[in-house]
Amino acid sequence: MTLRQTSLLLPLFLSASAALATTPPKPNASDIAASLLSIKIDGMQDLPISGLKMVKTGAQTVFISNNGRFAFYGGKLMDVWTQQEIKDLPDIDKIANRIDLSRMKLNVDDLGPVTVGHGKESVLVFIDPRCPYCGKVMKDLQTLQDKYTFKLVMVPILGAESQNIVVQLACQLGSADVKTKESVRERLLKQDYAGLPTEQPTQCNKEPLQKTIVTAKLFGLQGVPFLIAPDGRTHSGAPEALADWLANKPNAVSVSAATATEPTKVEKKP
Repeated sequence: MTLRQTSLLLPLFLSASAALATTPPKPNASDIAASLLSIKIDGMQDLPISGLKMVKTGAQTVFISNNGRFAFYGGKLMDVWTQQEIKDLPDIDKIANRIDLSRMKLNVDDLGPVTVGHGKESVLVFIDPRCPYCGKVMKDLQTLQDKYTFKLVMVPILGAESQNIVVQLACQLGSADVKTKESVRERLLKQDYAGLPTEQPTQCNKEPLQKTIVTAKLFGLQGVPFLIAPDGRTHSGAPEALADWLANKPNAVSVSAATATEPTKVEKKP
C-alpha cells in the first residue's frame, strides 16, 4: 500500500469503535460520519473528477475525497474528520476550510513536536528546519509564548539536508535527558545545526516522524510553514503579522512558503 493510499484510508480506520452498534431510523450527522469511520471497503475506483473516489461498501456507495475527509453518503455531504454535516455555503468556511484538531482522533504529541510557550491556546505549526519563512514564524512566535503554546512539527520537504537534520533532531528529542531536549529546541528556534552528525543514528524511534509524514499527506501540505490556529483556521506560508493572524484580524497576509524540492523518504525503524 502506498503512502497516498494510506492517507486516504487512515481517516476511515482511525476509530472503528466510533461506529454505532445500532442504526436509528433517521441518524443525525455525527452518527453518519462516525459510521463512515469504520466502513468495510469492498471496492474503490478513481472517478474522472479531480479529487474524488467512488467507494463500494456492501450494498452502499460512498463518494469520498482523496484524503478521506469529505464523503457524500445518503444524500448528505459529511466532514468525516469532524463528524459534521455540510449543509450550506457558510459551512464551507466554518467547517470545510478548517481543521478542528479537537474533533479528530489525532494526538499532536504523537508527532514528536517541539513545544514553545505555555499559553492556554494551542497552535500547530509544520516546519522544515532550513526554511527561511519558517524561521520568520519561529522568530515571531517567541513574543507570544504567554498567550499560546506552539507545537512545532518538523517535516523535511527541502531535500536530503533537511531530512538529515530532522532525523538527527527527532532522535535527540526522544532522549530522556532534559538538556538534550532543550538543545533541540534552541537549535530549531535559531536554525543553528552546526556540528550535527551526518550518519544515521543506530538507536532511534522514528515512529513519530513516520506519523508526521502521513499526517502531512493527510492535511495536503504543499509547503511550509503550515499553521493551524486554535479555532481550526489554516494558513500556508508565514503570516506578515503572526499575532494578527492568530487573532483572526483582516489583512494578515502571507509572506511566502517553501515547497518541496524532492521527495521525502523516512526509513522504517529496525
